[in-house]
Amino acid sequence: MPYLDPPFRKESSTVLGEGPARTTNIDAVIKGYGEPGPGQFFYELEPAEVISVYLDGNHEDFPKLPDGKPNWNHYGNIEARLVYSNEGDDDTNIFSPLDTNIKEYPRPGEYVIIATYFENSYYTQKVNLFNSINLNSFPGLSKLDSPTLPEKYKYNIKEFKGNLSIREIQSYEGDITFNGRFGQSIRFGSNITQLEDKDGNLLPDSGEPQSPNIKIRAGQGIFSRIQGRPIIEDINLDDSSVYLTTNEVVPLRHYASKITDLDPKKFDGKQITLNSDRVVFNSKGTDIFAYSSRDINLVSKNRIVLEGHKNVYLGDAPKQGETTGWGSDNSNIQPVLRGDQTMILFNDLLKVLIDFAKTIGGAKGTVVDFIVPISDIIEGASGLKGALLELQTRLDEPKSDIVKTN
Repeated sequence: MPYLDPPFRKESSTVLGEGPARTTNIDAVIKGYGEPGPGQFFYELEPAEVISVYLDGNHEDFPKLPDGKPNWNHYGNIEARLVYSNEGDDDTNIFSPLDTNIKEYPRPGEYVIIATYFENSYYTQKVNLFNSINLNSFPGLSKLDSPTLPEKYKYNIKEFKGNLSIREIQSYEGDITFNGRFGQSIRFGSNITQLEDKDGNLLPDSGEPQSPNIKIRAGQGIFSRIQGRPIIEDINLDDSSVYLTTNEVVPLRHYASKITDLDPKKFDGKQITLNSDRVVFNSKGTDIFAYSSRDINLVSKNRIVLEGHKNVYLGDAPKQGETTGWGSDNSNIQPVLRGDQTMILFNDLLKVLIDFAKTIGGAKGTVVDFIVPISDIIEGASGLKGALLELQTRLDEPKSDIVKTN
């Protein structure tokens, strides 16, 4: 395990950090200034260079059981070389993550801190060499004899290429922030701080007291040419966002036409805002409920599709097991009419009436104190009666089998 030079040893065995590693620090390590020597003191923490991360059970380097199957007890472990106390380039060891619940997996070529507790060695967080949330790789610092020779890292899929455009999220006093490597973040913050946009202009409706928020985003939407400058969340430009806010205006741009006066002038107050190219709600077991003390607005620039494989009720719905329709206990629930089918039925009725009119059009008769039957009228009336009786049996045809309204 590592050692600490006497001039830097504190009574509490604590070393005060000086921020990210600088060129002089790296140069000192490469030249061997950190090697243990006479009079140095034992210290329990040591950096190690990551060679491989065990996350793929099918990878050839993943630890195996005697029968050749993956040893899943090693899942999440790393193979790493201690920077100071290794005995050569081939002196690597397997280390488990210190925390069992929250794990930050490094990439080969990055450095982690190794700590030993209860005679077991664990790796903890990454060493912040370049203050980059994307990649902090500097190959060779653990190879004191041949630091310039290329390292044979063992990648699970392929070598990870750093992306300098991926930045950490802008944080403010009191925030708790989680940054991923790929342009995603979770920020537990507030609207208390007077905020600025990317151009340095003050944002309206910020600086509100007692206004906690949680902002989750995946897919960085804003990019800065200023090296190292943090990125501000943008609910309109980030790929997918979930905002939970209390006393804050969310500058959401929606893409549907305004159709009612209820369309809010601004999205503020206690609200949950989701924005992405697609939003999917899926219930595998039972139901999805949407309740509102005022209105539920569905607005689309194209279509709104309501599909029910059995019934779609508008306005009200019968209780379970309750029948609907004429003569039932709940006759207020009625099926809506299918427009095309209704017109077909009316068209057939019109044809029958037209034919009847044509039939009786030429009827003639004289009456001298007694009734004279007119055969054309009798024939026409009989035909009309039969047609109307047949149409009467088709009154259910225009009714929707699915959509019911009150």
